[in-house]
Amino acid sequence: MDLRKAKLLLWARMLVLWGMFNLPLPVASGEIPGSSPPSLLGREFITAFMQNDLQPTLSSDFRLLITAYDPATLITISMKKPALRVSVQASAGQTVTVKIPPYAEMTGSTVFDNTVVVWADSDISVLSFNSKSNSADTTPVYPVHSLGTEYYVITPTVGTDRYREFAIVAWEGPTTVEVYLKGAVIFQGKTHARGSKLTIKLEAHQAAQLQSPVDVSGTRIVSQKPVAVYVGHTCVTRATQCDHVSEQLLPVSSWGTSFIVPSLSSERQHDFLYVATSQTTQVEVQSGRSKISRALTAEQVMLYGIPSSTALLFSANARVQLMFFSNGGTKGNIRYDPFFMAIPAISSYCQSYHIYGFDDFENYALIIAKTSESAGVTIDKRPLHNVLWKPVLGTEYSWAEYSLGKGFQAHSMEHGSSPFGLLSVGIGNQKAFGSPAICASSEYSVVTPHPSA
Repeated sequence: MDLRKAKLLLWARMLVLWGMFNLPLPVASGEIPGSSPPSLLGREFITAFMQNDLQPTLSSDFRLLITAYDPATLITISMKKPALRVSVQASAGQTVTVKIPPYAEMTGSTVFDNTVVVWADSDISVLSFNSKSNSADTTPVYPVHSLGTEYYVITPTVGTDRYREFAIVAWEGPTTVEVYLKGAVIFQGKTHARGSKLTIKLEAHQAAQLQSPVDVSGTRIVSQKPVAVYVGHTCVTRATQCDHVSEQLLPVSSWGTSFIVPSLSSERQHDFLYVATSQTTQVEVQSGRSKISRALTAEQVMLYGIPSSTALLFSANARVQLMFFSNGGTKGNIRYDPFFMAIPAISSYCQSYHIYGFDDFENYALIIAKTSESAGVTIDKRPLHNVLWKPVLGTEYSWAEYSLGKGFQAHSMEHGSSPFGLLSVGIGNQKAFGSPAICASSEYSVVTPHPSA
């Protein structure tokens, strides 16, 4: 047996770490008329681990945090090449941490067979954790039924010296993917120019990773069959050291029109908000009492600054996608790196979430709730303590930054009657992560933003 196969067998034996978090998970009811908010619950998932920093290493920490919602849920995790298949069982409300071999990392710009597929016989949710020394990020993994056929790429444009990257992951095959480039990319040893169309053919469970030293935001991806798309950067440098950033995109059909964007408090001046459009769109941004309106062209990605420790109200007359980019900075005695996360639309808020903390990080929950209902938000069935709510001017909402403390942990955060928004952020010295929390509901309540009185 060669060394590679021996290591894979060792990984298979060591793969599953059980986290016995028994969390009650009520489901919100209702629908959003005329929209299709993305669901994070499902039975079939496919994901990929994009390149993190420059070189692969056996010390990589790749994990999937999988939560079950029904008793005795059977879950199977597999890779095509190198071959790997592991099955586990989880009870309702239990989170299982599955450690993924370092061979899952996609290094370079080509087609890969080492995607990770998750099947279950009842609904589950999945969070991906991609970490190396001082370089980490998280992203929710959307189930196959939430995937789409049209996406627009958003990658960091500031303070960067390595590779922007995006990955296209096929569930069914064969499928043809057309990539309309807004910046030159390197793919399979060739440079493809800005303005050109790159056509890629993928078989089932294959992924194409494309990398570029320049901004590729606004690149349009159109596929014959639904695909997953991940975006980010191998290791982006800003105010501190570099950090890997990655996030799964939403298809255009799941974008939203109204958003609240909170910013972690720190000793810095501002962060950034990226806004992607698919058509000509009128947008309005309100920060405090200041409002800015402008028309954005189709297939544009616009950059806005966000003052530290504030929350923006963003609204549009057509659906858009928002991504938050933290500059990194200093909070207390922690000097943390950049992070990158999707901002959920108000229409996708729900009443029950999973939120996780990780070792070597100070973990925070950023909460957005109706001001009149904020006292009803609970963590693990207990009221929140020592939380300062700040109003989001121009809305009926308030937001708060809630410390979860250090170390690996899993919590349920809920409200008995009112949907709210929740973001998960972790900071450590020379590292950080951020992503939307896992909505533990298969349906959504009707949420229509109203101006405050």
